[in-house]
Amino acid sequence: MGNAAGDGPRPSDEPTWDGMGDDTAMSGTGDQGTDAPGETGTPAAEGSAADASSSGADAPTTGAAPTGVAETKPPSRRDAILRVGIVLGVLFVVFGIILPRYINYQDVIATLQGLTLQQFLVVGIFGLIAWVLTGAIFAELIPGLGFIRGTQAYLILTGIGASIPLGPWNMAVLWVVIRGWGLPLQTTTGGILLYGIFDQLSRFGLMAVAGVVLFIAEGLNRGVSVETGLITAFMVVGLGLFILLGGGLILVVRSERLARRIGRIAERVVGAVLRRLGRKVPDIAGSLVKFRVTLGDTVRQRGVASFITAMLSKFAWALLMIVSMRVVGVTQEELPASIIFAGVAAVFVITILPISPGGAGVPDLLYISIYTTYTGGADSSAISAAVMLFRAFQWFLPIPLSWVLLGISRRGKSLLPTKAEFSGSEPIPNVAPVSG
Repeated sequence: MGNAAGDGPRPSDEPTWDGMGDDTAMSGTGDQGTDAPGETGTPAAEGSAADASSSGADAPTTGAAPTGVAETKPPSRRDAILRVGIVLGVLFVVFGIILPRYINYQDVIATLQGLTLQQFLVVGIFGLIAWVLTGAIFAELIPGLGFIRGTQAYLILTGIGASIPLGPWNMAVLWVVIRGWGLPLQTTTGGILLYGIFDQLSRFGLMAVAGVVLFIAEGLNRGVSVETGLITAFMVVGLGLFILLGGGLILVVRSERLARRIGRIAERVVGAVLRRLGRKVPDIAGSLVKFRVTLGDTVRQRGVASFITAMLSKFAWALLMIVSMRVVGVTQEELPASIIFAGVAAVFVITILPISPGGAGVPDLLYISIYTTYTGGADSSAISAAVMLFRAFQWFLPIPLSWVLLGISRRGKSLLPTKAEFSGSEPIPNVAPVSG
């Protein structure tokens, strides 16, 4: 999601944006993660993202790019080939070496060939819903973007990150595209940054909900047999991480004093590790204050709606997996919906770590392993076919669509943004935003 770094719907690898316009220093870590305030920067802006958003389409489309974007340049042919080669290598290891030991590809193909056009359309409808709801996070965070372009933004971010996983490069490309649609600089930058934060927050929230669902399903004795320790782990880990990130975000936005205190605590924890590695400890406290000044109003005004939208998008992805399992013939008795839901939640959290370049292969392996372990190896071919249907919408299809959408968005210009566009020295055409 994502991106597709990790598993799909999230920013690729590790975004490190050191500024918003000329104002703020922001960076993130991170599918596929978490965009959070980071290391160094310039004095904080006097305004806020909300102030900038109020200008809507009338805001100028010129101005300096964020430092992290300004330093971005199109990848060299050597770098692109190298990264694509890594993705292909991971895919070969997963699908060519590991999975053939446990599944029969002929049976998987036979299962997919046995599906009717109507069944494919059903899966396609739920896949489209997942795309739109994930793109709606952008639409909520960037006023004037709209649902149609929000969905396009999600597909471009995910597809570019999956096909050429060059760190935060896909985020910089998306920044240029959205600016070309006529959206203000600061709201565009802040919206892309906050998308990552709410994406990660909703992943933890989904894991906590999955623990509750497992607890209820087993308590109702609906054929779900799960170890108590696993249920507890889902609830404790998911809820704990959700409270840590969500509570921290609320405290930072509410008070500058609390932002500084949280930053100093984080600096002590992070510093203990970084000093052992001989690395400089970032000014986390200062960055949190800058984050509060620049994006605090946006979080206060749009945070609840954005989080609800992000959670709905995660539920949509879980529902897509359930539908995929059912159309290939995996029944509720064989693999309960609560287990499918929990598996999706688990992989969403696991793939926050950049364990797979561009989100290639590893999520597929995790899904198949989780579900076939529960079934004791039964229905492995049908389960694998369902996972491939799911991953087609989460990882594969966004790749060609992203390049098509990028070409349409940049009609009359080079397919990839130039260094001048990344730096902000090349004027971006003032195109009226389209809502939808």
